Amino acid sequence: MAALIQLVVLAAGDRFAVSAAEDQMVSQIEASIIENLDCDVTPPTVSDVSIGGFPFLTQVAFGRFKDIGVTVEGVPTPGPRISAVEAHLRGLHIPVTKMLTNSVGEVPVDEVEATVHLDYKDVNTYLADQPGAVQINPVDDGDQVEVSGIADIPVVGSQQVGGITTFEIRDNKLTLVPSEISLRGTLDISIPVPGGLGNLLPDIPIPVGALPFDVSVVKAATDATGLSLTATARDITLPEADTKPRNCSAADTDRS
Repeated sequence: MAALIQLVVLAAGDRFAVSAAEDQMVSQIEASIIENLDCDVTPPTVSDVSIGGFPFLTQVAFGRFKDIGVTVEGVPTPGPRISAVEAHLRGLHIPVTKMLTNSVGEVPVDEVEATVHLDYKDVNTYLADQPGAVQINPVDDGDQVEVSGIADIPVVGSQQVGGITTFEIRDNKLTLVPSEISLRGTLDISIPVPGGLGNLLPDIPIPVGALPFDVSVVKAATDATGLSLTATARDITLPEADTKPRNCSAADTDRS
């Protein structure tokens, strides 16, 4: 019974330490995300910070944390709105002496893997301002994505164009690549076109840069609600939590 009580006390202490550390990591992660934001940009929201691995106190003792999960919403981007970034930071190095003295400072991280979620509605809002009035919609519960737009056809003139598209990653950009199209309206012709149809319906880059934790997009997938991009990074460093990198002046705040 005494041994059982000790285990319960240790487990409770372990979970209490996890909760305190999670609060501290929120500040650390927020500092990392706002580090390069302009003063007129609203910072993203950090939520659902969770520290994985048990026991936690053993990780503290060795100064290396296995896995920290976090959700970031409202990420500013030059392209379509990003609904959420769900990230896992693995291998965080924080010496126990820094933890005990509350002077964590910068935190090296071995690797980051994130899932970047974009809703079709937000992607279409971005595409509406691009040439060709291109729009995308899921078919077969998102197993495939249909693309539609307007193209100038020699002799015929402006023509509705539609068909199936794929997505590729090029230079950390999501690229919409039409693979089979049909001409709709005056003509009704299906044309298999690997890699797009030149200037008729060209490949369309969709920027998703400036993601948290310096991750780069490596893979794209689709489902019924939108796009899920896999993004990774290695050997990054989180800045110290009390850093205020934007250093916004009153004039900057008034302009924003």
